[in-house]
Amino acid sequence: MKTYIESFLELLYPEKNTCFICDIYDESIEDKYICSSCEGSIKKLIPPLCTKCSKPIDYNMSVLLCPDCINDIKYFESSKSPFFYDGLIKKSIYSFKYYNKPYYYKLFGKLLVDYMININYVNFDYIIPVPLHSTKMKKRGYNQSELVARYISNKLNIPYLNALKRVKKTIKQSQKSKEERRKNLKDAFSINKTKNINKIKNSSVLIVDDVYTTGSTTNECSKTLINFGVNKVNVITIAR
Repeated sequence: MKTYIESFLELLYPEKNTCFICDIYDESIEDKYICSSCEGSIKKLIPPLCTKCSKPIDYNMSVLLCPDCINDIKYFESSKSPFFYDGLIKKSIYSFKYYNKPYYYKLFGKLLVDYMININYVNFDYIIPVPLHSTKMKKRGYNQSELVARYISNKLNIPYLNALKRVKKTIKQSQKSKEERRKNLKDAFSINKTKNINKIKNSSVLIVDDVYTTGSTTNECSKTLINFGVNKVNVITIAR
């Protein structure tokens, strides 16, 4: 069953067979929301990849973990991403977040669902988005991670749960170093004490976010969930 916001966005941008990125109309597009040309221009992450965070690594490494995952504590089991954060995908994610294109959730949701099914990354009890702070939510009008998370939840029939809230208004992360990001996000999230929130204890959850850069955001979210009693946390992002 569609939510109110999904129904509203369907009216806002109802057309299938249209590439969201280049606006070309082609009946072969159907419900993919991307033409073959644009899809072919997106750079995919290709193995070998770090088994923890999916960062490209060298075949000559003695273990299948990147230096960051060897040296830093990661509270999630693994983070998967189908695309390299560059070029067309980077531009599209930026438009999704900052240029009032909430309907892009269909494009990114479809790409992620196809990817997750292909690699059998679907065995989770709950889908949880990375939350926005209330001030940013009011300014933007939507949480891009929530829209994608709801799409994945609906298509894979995995319950969606708004289990986290952002209690600290953090400074924009993009220009910060890894250590600055970590400090900026320390204690930024808490459990959203909604009805029946205790049901996520001892469960396996999937956190949904748009981009994995240093992993500070998803790691802090994972830490909050693990400390609450969640058994296992995994992550999916559009790109890294």
